[in-house]
Amino acid sequence: MNNKNVIILLTVFLVTLFLSACGSSSAQHDANSSNQDNSAEEENAYGNESNNDADEVSTTNNDDTGSNENTSADSTESEALSGYSAEEIEYARVWLQIVGNPDIEELNVVHISAGDQVNPYDDDSVNYPKEVISLGGKVMADGTVTYSGNGDGTINVYNLPSHWPSNKQIDTSMEEYTKDIITNTKQVYIEPRSDEEISTLIEKIKQKNKAHSNTQSGNEDSGIKTDTPEKDQKKAISLARDYLRNTYDDFVEDEDHFLAYDGEINGKVIVRYATLLSGHTSTNGRYAVDITSGEVKDFTADPQAVE
Repeated sequence: MNNKNVIILLTVFLVTLFLSACGSSSAQHDANSSNQDNSAEEENAYGNESNNDADEVSTTNNDDTGSNENTSADSTESEALSGYSAEEIEYARVWLQIVGNPDIEELNVVHISAGDQVNPYDDDSVNYPKEVISLGGKVMADGTVTYSGNGDGTINVYNLPSHWPSNKQIDTSMEEYTKDIITNTKQVYIEPRSDEEISTLIEKIKQKNKAHSNTQSGNEDSGIKTDTPEKDQKKAISLARDYLRNTYDDFVEDEDHFLAYDGEINGKVIVRYATLLSGHTSTNGRYAVDITSGEVKDFTADPQAVE
């Protein structure tokens, strides 16, 4: 082999070796690039997963915080009124919304049974179809409200007069007059009030006897005596007669208008002034008489007159 051929072969070998080395380097570079890209993707994926976990933890923590705050608020409200019954809270809320007089000395609560007369002073009155609750202050000027609950946050308010009229003072019968009161109640939603307002008023609550049933029944358990000596009955009627003559110019006493003994409460003799109409007795008013002092008070207008 001559020198020329040797040079050619050597040149071919070197070129082949160079190309092989370049190809290997390029493959290694591509592999490294691929590995770097895969590593970056994995890091990004891991980073996103970590961020998502962090967001979930953050959201969960925020939700827990909000829940804890709400629970804490509810707990605070519950604790503020935890010593009171649901009924007491209702009485206070009803009084504050309907009457709106928080500065009363006491809040009297009277439960009136289903079947009791709407007007307890007239035999022609219709009866309450269900139990109602009467709220009042110490004196009539404090205000009153009579209502029944519906169990859904609303109440039915009965539009009772501050003073019961006689049959002569209304254009219809007492039956129709009282039936209208039962039929045309006003439904009212009772709004929440501040715990302080409610608790302050609850402390003034005094539960009373069922006034309507007691007045009607006349038994010893109700606090009404029916065995007042006859001489005391006559004296009480005489004092009530003088009171009515001096107070009302239109006072009449005849065979259809009369005064009668109606029991005794807390040492006060009750005298009823009534009218006889078509065989039925209509009570115009009741009067509490202190036969010792001679003082007479309108028991119909102020039930506390016997206290």
